[in-house]
Amino acid sequence: MAVAESAASGIGALDPRRLGDLKSLVDARLEALFHEERDPPRLICAIRHGLLSPGKRLRPIIALLSCEQWGSEPELALDVACAVEMVHAASLIMDDLPAMDDARLRRGCVTTHVVFGEGTGMLATITLMNEAFRVISDMKHVPAERRLRCVAYLAKAIGPDGLAGGQEKDITCDGKNAGKTLAEMELRHRQKTGALFAAAAAMGAETACADADFVEAMRDYGDALGLGYQAFDDVIDCAAPSEVTGKDEGQDEGKSTVVSLLGRDGASNAASVWLGRAAAIADAAGGRGPRSLSGLARFVNANFSAITAS
Repeated sequence: MAVAESAASGIGALDPRRLGDLKSLVDARLEALFHEERDPPRLICAIRHGLLSPGKRLRPIIALLSCEQWGSEPELALDVACAVEMVHAASLIMDDLPAMDDARLRRGCVTTHVVFGEGTGMLATITLMNEAFRVISDMKHVPAERRLRCVAYLAKAIGPDGLAGGQEKDITCDGKNAGKTLAEMELRHRQKTGALFAAAAAMGAETACADADFVEAMRDYGDALGLGYQAFDDVIDCAAPSEVTGKDEGQDEGKSTVVSLLGRDGASNAASVWLGRAAAIADAAGGRGPRSLSGLARFVNANFSAITAS
């Protein structure tokens, strides 16, 4: 528990300027991958609207820092980092569709399907996911067997054990029978959030040609970070206005969340415990580079704790 308490205080948190530099690196590469001159124009505009909107880029940053912690330059993992962000953006566009959450606001912007129509929104999600795999396959500087493992990690994070499986639980279960216990809730969060976090961390390690133990530690780190992140996100969604969340208010109303199970304070405490666990895993993972992943977990904890305490 001491690790979680240290994280909550912000001690050892990653410098926000470092996060800003990594975010800029990712944003520039995403811009290059989907530049305005690509065809067809309307589809590319829809993709850019969903992909380049002002997000935290946390998932790609995890991949970059995982690569760096093993001892390689983070730029080596830039394309897998962007592939993860492309899948994340696709999942957000899909989540916002009328058949899902029917949302009109995302990251402080009007949602993609509202601007471009449902059909183009669906095509944007398909394109983003397929382009993510193409980008990984084109990384000639990474050995083929490592690229194949990256493809497998990402595919699993998208499928029935990941994003799709978690979202299916959301749309087929009402608030009375979805996630009655914390264990059930954590399983859903592992699929909806933790799976992509874990894939990002593992893929960053693979591009650095890390050993199997380090890759597995990175998967555990991403899983724990994702659980903590999602628990805090549940707290913010129920307590903060759209100006803070960048999303429609009341999206979690009537749903089973960590907050509905544990209350606001209990959910915040659970989030801090998970983020503390993530920091401890990163510290113990080894590698020849800086332990920035533990600092990232502490940054997320301190940042979210400040928001939820206000």
